[in-house]
Amino acid sequence: LEIYDRWGELVWYRENFAPNDPSLGWDGTFQGKDMNPAVFVYKATVEFFDGVQESYYGDFTLIR
Repeated sequence: LEIYDRWGELVWYRENFAPNDPSLGWDGTFQGKDMNPAVFVYKATVEFFDGVQESYYGDFTLIR
């Protein structure tokens, strides 16, 4: 999972984690500082049990 700001800067990523564990997700910070409310873009590459990989893209708004 990769998260980018609106200028295309990578602000967070994680590999090989269980997607149903909220403690492993992004906490809204970058370099130890809270991010301001903004729109961010994500790219998630998911590998299924049968080995098939699919990529998902989208955006979300960080609200404080």
